[in-house]
Amino acid sequence: MLALAVVTAVTVGVEYPKMAAQQRETAEYRALLEATPLAQVEGETASGQMQVATAGRTDQYVSGWIVPESIQITEVPTGRVLWQMPGQLTQRAAWSPDGRFLALAYSTRTQSGLKIVDTQTWTDWDFTLPDGSPIPEYIFFPEDWARWRGDSSLEVALGRGEGEEAHTYCCSLLTDESGQLTGSVLEETTEILSEDYDFDHDGVPETTELVTVEAPDGDVRPAWYELRITRQEGTELWSTTAHWSHPGWTSVFACQIDGQDYLLQYEPEMWQGWGEYTYRLFHPYIISPASNEPAEQVLRESAVTWDLNFGREGHHLNAAALADFLEEVHGYLDRSTLLLSTEDGEFRTGGSGAAFRLDMDLWDAFCPYDETRSLLENLENLERVRTAARQAAETA
Repeated sequence: MLALAVVTAVTVGVEYPKMAAQQRETAEYRALLEATPLAQVEGETASGQMQVATAGRTDQYVSGWIVPESIQITEVPTGRVLWQMPGQLTQRAAWSPDGRFLALAYSTRTQSGLKIVDTQTWTDWDFTLPDGSPIPEYIFFPEDWARWRGDSSLEVALGRGEGEEAHTYCCSLLTDESGQLTGSVLEETTEILSEDYDFDHDGVPETTELVTVEAPDGDVRPAWYELRITRQEGTELWSTTAHWSHPGWTSVFACQIDGQDYLLQYEPEMWQGWGEYTYRLFHPYIISPASNEPAEQVLRESAVTWDLNFGREGHHLNAAALADFLEEVHGYLDRSTLLLSTEDGEFRTGGSGAAFRLDMDLWDAFCPYDETRSLLENLENLERVRTAARQAAETA
């Protein structure tokens, strides 16, 4: 028994310093945890009567921060919790312009994710790459990670490592029949066409960008194109989309009038049985620095329609009006540079607007254009030749 007591005393004597050291370490660690700041939501934390913030503290100490228990959307001023998800190491928020959707980017030490919350249905959707896969490990959101391009369209950037350009994706949001928020994702590539045009006439050039939105499933042709004009401080001044399909055809030019830069949007459309040509010559501008709201000042716009059913009852080519219109718009095209066109389902960019003559496809080998005649005379001759041909075909 004496021997056992001696062994016990020695054992206690050895273990006590270890326990005391562990307790000191635990106390120091607890003090460290209490002194470490809680990770917060960065970016746009408030929208109307809603606020997004982190809540609660875990014991997870990562990279100088305490991971929160949750991320919550609460009602102001009641504090009622409307939606929540587990807390993360980092979390950044961006609200849609109408305040309906919250884009919430988050990350751990190795993994990033993006969740979009619909505050009307209180359902959410997790961002994936276009092939449906999650964001790979060690791929993180850059500083300028999100830009809402409309109430339900979000542009998202993802970093690809040091020295590599970020990849950009277009997210389109919708609610399915069950009320669940869903989305589709397409990748974008951007080309700077020019940084020399001053379309808003404020003395500072804007950046003109051509955005190609890639189609899913490896389709050879892009889904669509976008032309964006952005001021130097990042405000979008003007944009438009152009598609391959006929309803989405458009052509946009940079046109200089009296030393000033203007946009010329021209859409010469021909459908079965009729034709319509329209154009607008305008310059976009910001109404006031306080609102950053864009507007357009139209310098000139015009349209002309006519009937292509030569020789039929009630047909009217409207030759004089068509000639006046074409001579007017061609004068502007001669002073223009093509920025983007999808007319006839063909993508084009660059080159002089003087070479853009799709509106002159009325003539062919059967009835060629006569350079010795005026435009009006050629239209009147086209009327005679086409009418005679149809009448001959009907009496044959």
